[in-house]
Amino acid sequence: MRKKCKSPEKKPKNTRRRLPGRPGKGQADGAEMLLRAAQASFAISGFKAASMREIAQAAGVHHALITHRFGSKEKLWLAVMDRLQAYLEPYIRDLECLREVSQATMEERLKAAFRIAVAAVCGEPDCGLLLSRIASERGEPFDLLVEKLLRPLHEAFCPLLEEAMEVGAIAKQDSEMLYFVIFNAVTSAISGRHILNHFDEQSRDLAKIGEDVVQFLILNIIRPNSHGTQ
Repeated sequence: MRKKCKSPEKKPKNTRRRLPGRPGKGQADGAEMLLRAAQASFAISGFKAASMREIAQAAGVHHALITHRFGSKEKLWLAVMDRLQAYLEPYIRDLECLREVSQATMEERLKAAFRIAVAAVCGEPDCGLLLSRIASERGEPFDLLVEKLLRPLHEAFCPLLEEAMEVGAIAKQDSEMLYFVIFNAVTSAISGRHILNHFDEQSRDLAKIGEDVVQFLILNIIRPNSHGTQ
């Protein structure tokens, strides 16, 4: 049975103030909130320029709480990467499974792969900005991002593209370059969707942008009349 909502005029019985620097009761999990704030700060400022104080301010907590929980900016970055790695794992498994689905045509598997990739990016729409910002700095933070996020995606997606070329569903070409173009098309279109909305008369929300990107990939990558290729 659903609980009745309390009237906004009535104050709750427990009116104790929360301790400064700690998430309030009913807010998102403390660690999750801090990691999301850190991810947003890294995407905007980069790893080098982002500070623990800036991240704490974005999360609405005292910077000492972040230092106490994570110890250093490097360990906080590792935690952000671990969180995103865990987020991507189900999508990567789905991509890997497409290589084993023998009853579906190659065209069907490619369309499914495009939808999986776009859904993964739409779930974390600032990932494109994060990637481009960290890639511009190079160094250990970028190396960790490659190992935790980019390499697993690459290893799940590229073999499917190569198989599609072998059966003629995609024109034969450099599979690495094709993957690179697909990856950047998806991440850039999602993270930069506000740019498109600035020039396009129709207002597109995240779901509409995602579907349009999927259709763009289908129309421009899959060869016509490849319906029967296995």
